[in-house]
Amino acid sequence: MKRSKYVQLSLAASVAMAISGCGPTEKTYAVQKKYNFQSVQQCADEKLPVDVCSDAYMTAMAEHRRIAPVYDNQADCDADFVADWCQQDSAGKFIPKLGGFELTADGQVTQSQVDAAKAQLPASESANTGGSGFSTSSLLTGLLIGNMLSSNRNSYYSEPVYRYRDDRGNYGSSTLNQRISKGSTFTKSNQARYGSSNYADSVRSSTSKPVSVASSTSRGGFGSKASARSGWGGGGSSS
Repeated sequence: MKRSKYVQLSLAASVAMAISGCGPTEKTYAVQKKYNFQSVQQCADEKLPVDVCSDAYMTAMAEHRRIAPVYDNQADCDADFVADWCQQDSAGKFIPKLGGFELTADGQVTQSQVDAAKAQLPASESANTGGSGFSTSSLLTGLLIGNMLSSNRNSYYSEPVYRYRDDRGNYGSSTLNQRISKGSTFTKSNQARYGSSNYADSVRSSTSKPVSVASSTSRGGFGSKASARSGWGGGGSSS
């Protein structure tokens, strides 16, 4: 499975008021996890909602078309990514191929949701998840995130992922944001050379807001649903 290993579970409880405004309070827990997928099928295999996986894929595709660096020649493009990984567009320019998408789930779950998820676990797994709170059990975390994404379409966002080769010759997969945070500038891209604004800033701003199914599937002319078999050729290691 091509996914990142980043998991953050904040056990510092906050207080969620009841809908009535005067009922009992309930603990909530912040849950965040980043997944790095090469296809919608891989996302669905992780037990995440299929429509969320499709939405994340199409959003990443739309962002790829908007922010992917463009080069006048293949050599410059290959130098920033992987040899022979760039492709020529209809205008004769070169852009890196989309290598996957990163889906970031970020939201909150209540104590009752934690308890309900625990009830779905095998007895052996449930015994290791602690008492009234919850631990970083991968199975429990997956159940909680799947339920959270199903009920709240504003609890995630996605970014396009690209293959690249670092200074040591190692291959990997990463978002442009992650590359920029580590010092990549893409100075030979047309955006960096001729753009009126800072290319790095435009990339960072592209993922500042979560996306919803309605907004992402309607833009860019990609249709209403992505196939669960949508994917990209070649392998790559997680970022």
